[in-house]
Amino acid sequence: MDNEIIAQMYEYGIWANKKLLDTANALTAEQLRKPFTKFEFSILGSFVHLVSAEWRWLQSWKGEPMGERLTVDDLPTLAAVRAKWEPLWDERRAFIASLTPERLAQPIVRQVQGREQSIILWHALVHVANHGTQHRSEIALMLTDLGHSPGDLDMVWYFMESGKK
Repeated sequence: MDNEIIAQMYEYGIWANKKLLDTANALTAEQLRKPFTKFEFSILGSFVHLVSAEWRWLQSWKGEPMGERLTVDDLPTLAAVRAKWEPLWDERRAFIASLTPERLAQPIVRQVQGREQSIILWHALVHVANHGTQHRSEIALMLTDLGHSPGDLDMVWYFMESGKK
């Protein structure tokens, strides 16, 4: 696995996250907190979930203990979400850039619900990028249902807009 491929997966995710955050800025606080399906997140809750998961996984990749899950009480606005996310993006970029093929192939160990879990680092990196894609699609659908479609979020549009070849 090549860290440049992984880096581009995350740059695409950042591009898509920004599009969704910008679109969600047009919503009211009530719309941001509206639940759409039983036991699922609101738009704000989905953003908070993404930030929390990305932050906690980065900690585990670096061999640090994972912090507590963030909630909408911790990040009650889109501005708070963005303020937590942006430094994480920079920290993750630096981490990914530092990875060697040997390091990517090594397992990481983390505590999940009181149990030790081992996973190959590149598997974990790809998992988290894919996890973001799932939740971004859910956010996009919720925004569209509220009349605020974010437009196309396909990775090909990121490559075309960013000039990546």
